[in-house]
Amino acid sequence: MAERFHQTGTIDKITMRQINALTEQAQPPQMSAEDIRTLRLREGISQGVLATILNMSSESVQKWEQGKSKPQGAALRLLSIIQRNGVKAVI
Repeated sequence: MAERFHQTGTIDKITMRQINALTEQAQPPQMSAEDIRTLRLREGISQGVLATILNMSSESVQKWEQGKSKPQGAALRLLSIIQRNGVKAVI
């Protein structure tokens, strides 16, 4: 993203480096299938409710908990926030 702003002259090279550094540091850690299941049970919500909160399908949450796939992007970021601050932080 920062590269596009730099190419259009919106930001300079130093600002681009700072944005890239912050973005790299802000990547949430991957969560295991057990981490996701434990988080959901701790919050007392079903797979369907978690899916709704994350704007995902129930099947996606089920696959994460079975270890068949891993959350990425916005879903992973929201899971990280829920893990730190509870589900009320995102609803």
